[in-house]
Amino acid sequence: MAQRNGEEAAEAHRVVVRYEDRAVRGFADIKELGSIEELLHTSLQDPLESIRLRLLDSQTVEEVPTRDAKAVFFVKTFEGDLKHRALHFHEHAPVLQGLWVRVYFHDNEMIEGIVSNTCDYVLQDGFFLMPTDPNGNNKLVYVLKGGLKDFHVLGLRNPSKSLHKA
Repeated sequence: MAQRNGEEAAEAHRVVVRYEDRAVRGFADIKELGSIEELLHTSLQDPLESIRLRLLDSQTVEEVPTRDAKAVFFVKTFEGDLKHRALHFHEHAPVLQGLWVRVYFHDNEMIEGIVSNTCDYVLQDGFFLMPTDPNGNNKLVYVLKGGLKDFHVLGLRNPSKSLHKA
């Protein structure tokens, strides 16, 4: 079973689609959806209205709608770490170009991360966010704006300037 999970991890994203009252867990094919880097740099002309998952519990493949979801979490493990305290100001954050933002969901969950410095996060129904906490369980989050209570821009991340500091 451990070998099977390792094989799934290499070929598929672990995904949790979180709704207000439930969560759907499953595997999304990387070949079909793209890598984390490809997703982060994708311009979302068409919103992510659904995601095709092989469900964790039943192993059936299903098109899971995201319209009423809070967010789609691309995670390291399905278990997560309930005791983990998110880091908000740290030196080992991913060095990505974009806007450093903090989002608050209606259920009071808060995540900080980097979003592309494009109009997608303003104009589209959702946007991809790369969490800045290197020890957290989330690798990437597709945030649906309907689930947001608040959104703050904390700063601009420009790796080329930070790499050239003397």
